[in-house]
Amino acid sequence: MNDTPVTIDDVRAVLVNAVATEVSIPSADVATDQPFTSYGLDSMAALVFAVEIEESFGLSDLPVNLLWDYPTVEALTGALWQLMNAELAPSAAENK
Repeated sequence: MNDTPVTIDDVRAVLVNAVATEVSIPSADVATDQPFTSYGLDSMAALVFAVEIEESFGLSDLPVNLLWDYPTVEALTGALWQLMNAELAPSAAENK
């Protein structure tokens, strides 16, 4: 198991690569502020993304509507980053 901490840039990179792979374009051509639907991604792509995210970051039980609630790479990156940090440090949320 890799003990290197995951950064928010790592999360963004996984999402960019997932979009690029799904629509067969270079990662550099993925605009992180464009809606997933602008790339033609649909509910089937959402399932692929969920699996990719779960496998890449060890998350589970992601909501199926994740891509619709956070419709861009940037929005989803932020949401996943918060989720990952909440799972890593649940006591931090309790102290607020």
